[in-house]
Amino acid sequence: MTKFVPDLGDETLQALVEALTESGQAVSLYDAEDRLRYANKTYQGMFLGGYEGPYTFTEILRNAAKHGLGVRIDDHDVEAFIARTLPRRRSVPRKAFETDLVDGRWFWMDHTILPNGWVLSVGTDITALKHNEKTLRMAHEEALVAARTDQLTGLPNRRHIFELLDEALTSKGTVSSLCVVIIDIDGFKAINDTYGHDAGDAVLAHFARVCRERVRGQDHLGRMGGEEFLLILPEVRLADAVLIVERIRKGLPPTRLGAGGLELPYTFSAGVTEALPRDDRVSILQRADHALYAAKADGRNCTKTSFEGETPVTSAHVF
Repeated sequence: MTKFVPDLGDETLQALVEALTESGQAVSLYDAEDRLRYANKTYQGMFLGGYEGPYTFTEILRNAAKHGLGVRIDDHDVEAFIARTLPRRRSVPRKAFETDLVDGRWFWMDHTILPNGWVLSVGTDITALKHNEKTLRMAHEEALVAARTDQLTGLPNRRHIFELLDEALTSKGTVSSLCVVIIDIDGFKAINDTYGHDAGDAVLAHFARVCRERVRGQDHLGRMGGEEFLLILPEVRLADAVLIVERIRKGLPPTRLGAGGLELPYTFSAGVTEALPRDDRVSILQRADHALYAAKADGRNCTKTSFEGETPVTSAHVF
């Protein structure tokens, strides 16, 4: 196979320079002393503007930063940026990287050290690709949130609150204590049957809002399904967990429904337990569930606690 040998006559070189000058890519050539020897229109627009020299790499960066051109420098310290950049500028024969500009555009830069020590840089505008990437990333994040969130209450859904419980149990060796609470809205079926499902939805959303206002930032509240909620309380002992539940109960005002302003009072029952060293999700939820059913059997609208091997006992009862 015959090797192609380019014709580098004056006409060819002139055509090449004209093509590079008009190219949408950003092309620059610096000599071994880092003086700019060639820059096409795109590169000039990115870094030079009306700059008239001196055309050294460092002075071009300083001028660009001063006049709102060039690469975006997060801390706005151009001297620190130069100090970081210069040692890496000729560290490898060829490298490629993406960079964003002050004007919001993104470029993919191909950086080559030529045998004579000159530096050829060719940049391709990838702004549209970065915007698509951002859109896809945001859509992915929104999909993750939607997959973890109960649409009605805005709380973590069953799957996500169980994941948070698993994480809390895994890390309970690093915290002093951990309590969990299962909460059930009393007579919820009767609310739906009497006032309709919109009223039931209003009760659930109202309860979720009240709870969020009365728990700490590190606590987790999620909807397990239907009218059941799970509350995870790290760094809380059993007696204090009961006080938190009762603070929610005593601060529970009637729900105002619809344009007619119907006030619908409701109550809840709760089962509380404290994590044991060998607890997993199944064991701790089973104890909390036993305490919850004991609260229901004792007339509802109350909180009960449960320890391993013990009969759930009433901690608070409100009529």
